[in-house]
Amino acid sequence: MPDLAKVVLEALEQEDPNILRAACIMSGMLELSQAERGLIKALGHKSWQVQAEAARALGRIGSQGAVPFLRRLLKASEAELRQKMLAAASGSGGGGEGEDAVHPQVAKQAAIALNRLLPQAAQQVLMAALDSGKPELVSAALAGLTNLEAEVVHEPLMGLLQHEQTPIRRLATACAGRLRLRQAVPRLMELLQDPDGGVRKEAIIALNHIKDKQAIEPIAERMEDSDDDVRRVAAIALGNSRSRETAVVGALVKGLRDRSPEVRQACLSALANLRADKALEPAVELLADGHEEVARQAAVTVAALAQARERPDYDQ
Repeated sequence: MPDLAKVVLEALEQEDPNILRAACIMSGMLELSQAERGLIKALGHKSWQVQAEAARALGRIGSQGAVPFLRRLLKASEAELRQKMLAAASGSGGGGEGEDAVHPQVAKQAAIALNRLLPQAAQQVLMAALDSGKPELVSAALAGLTNLEAEVVHEPLMGLLQHEQTPIRRLATACAGRLRLRQAVPRLMELLQDPDGGVRKEAIIALNHIKDKQAIEPIAERMEDSDDDVRRVAAIALGNSRSRETAVVGALVKGLRDRSPEVRQACLSALANLRADKALEPAVELLADGHEEVARQAAVTVAALAQARERPDYDQ
């Protein structure tokens, strides 16, 4: 078997953006410190996808030598570095303006990398705000730390999932999903029963991001939720689960008769994603649905499920 590190380092010398991007990704995954020079060079590549992966990798390998180059991407002086990092990480700017402005995703990855390399620049201030006890500061700090993908937020976030104030609990739930915080799965599953529909919805979305199989059946149970939007996102999550278990398919088929057209449409789309050909006949019935978008999705789903029945997948 070839030396992967050697292959990756040689690939960093290539000009092909696809090869170079792959090399940047692997440099970060393998934490190749010897890739620093090639990654810094890749920050100047004409492809923003290459630039973004190079910035991400430089943060993952802990490259202090990359700090000035990453700051240059944000066009940030020492005085405005914190502000620029937060703006870039949130997607609201930070990469400069005009023709020479960097792509927002490049700016975001540069900000995340800088936070790994210089946590004192923004992270420490945000952690202090997180401990302030003031709801508006806690919310702002939690959002900022999540945008920066700061690992130090993981532990306090677990506590905020149980916060007495619904808006903070809701935001913490969304942040756990964005960070794909696997240790939060048990608590997120509990939040599927939260009194607030918005929290239940965010819990489903978070579990959909994390992709833990033990959450599939509890999500299927939310197809009986009193909130239309909760049922809709539950159907979407089930469609992404790749599970054709009886409980999943049954919940989605039942959802084809839901009072909400948005839920019916989501169930149709989910069944098509799953190639659940057992749902073919119920899907056909919705070709006559009174809502145009539902009927249109029914047509797409019927075609997909008919093909699945004629050309089945391997058994799961």
